[in-house]
Amino acid sequence: MNNSIRFFLPPMAFCLKLLILVSLALPLHAQSIPKCSKPIVRKEWRTLSVTERLSYISAVQCLLEKPAITPKSDMPGATNRFEDFLGTHITQTEDVHFAGVFYPWHRLLLHAYESELQACGYKGAQPYWDWTLDTSSPEAFFNSPIFDAKTGFGGNGDWIPGNSTHPMDGMFVTSGGIDIPDRTGGGCVPNGPFKDMVIHLGPNDSVAYNPHCVRRDFSPSFFNLSSMDNVQDGMAATDFGTFGRTTELTFHGGGHLGVGGLYGTITDAYASPGDPIFYLHHANMDRAWWSWQTRDLKKRLEDISGPLVRFDYDNKVAGNATLDTLIHVGATVNITTTVRDVMNIKGGRLCYTYDKVY
Repeated sequence: MNNSIRFFLPPMAFCLKLLILVSLALPLHAQSIPKCSKPIVRKEWRTLSVTERLSYISAVQCLLEKPAITPKSDMPGATNRFEDFLGTHITQTEDVHFAGVFYPWHRLLLHAYESELQACGYKGAQPYWDWTLDTSSPEAFFNSPIFDAKTGFGGNGDWIPGNSTHPMDGMFVTSGGIDIPDRTGGGCVPNGPFKDMVIHLGPNDSVAYNPHCVRRDFSPSFFNLSSMDNVQDGMAATDFGTFGRTTELTFHGGGHLGVGGLYGTITDAYASPGDPIFYLHHANMDRAWWSWQTRDLKKRLEDISGPLVRFDYDNKVAGNATLDTLIHVGATVNITTTVRDVMNIKGGRLCYTYDKVY
């Protein structure tokens, strides 16, 4: 509370009411955090029952129907609760990618998103997509249960020609200039519960009102970056700095570029959460980090490093992230905490676990 604010001595009842209001208004990182005694369990999408999958999809649709809580002054184009999360990713992309807080920040984002799904009536935990189960062949990838038209998120977009230097007229290249030789789509989500889904932020770093459809553009070769071989290479890292720097390029990049290709929403470095699959992809990223942590848990609950400024791996601009580095999700209404508070998924402010680890 601002020290410049002075209070007269009011009646005791008013004091108690004021104390309650002030405690509710405190930043979440300043409030007491309950102990995690019964962690919820995050599971792989295809292991959920049909009822559970449909319940999750219904909760995402609920977020798309709820009004945004971010003021137009901060996020002019946000029209719903789902886009509050999309907007915070857009505005923080350059601070939280290729930086030490990449994994902690996305862990916090998923936690906040999971809580909002539960506020929409979803009873489970955020599911994950284990891409290693779908990298054996292009057929396995294209036919993954994640893309099912009834109990998944819909499939690949229709074919749209073009490349990074000569895109189809009216099309925006989301791949950052990377060409995708074996891409197969590019059109709007063609079927399923998110058929022709429209988002209003992006592409790229724009938070202005710009309605456009969510696109997919499957690339089997890039998706193969999410293979078990690359996961195991990540697990072999002896320190977090190596783990983070390596895996952000390999299986993280595979999930994004493999599904998004040249034109897809999830390829967009800024606006990738516009595709609901983003959250299942990043849940598996978080699971991979937890898998790495559990290999030497006592030590790795405190192992954090990586640049405060993106790509500053030699620390020529600034230092490394530490356990005390602050992270936040949300704009005007936000959750602010330290990296320390998200290092343990069964402690701090978190209370979940995974059914399996790598």
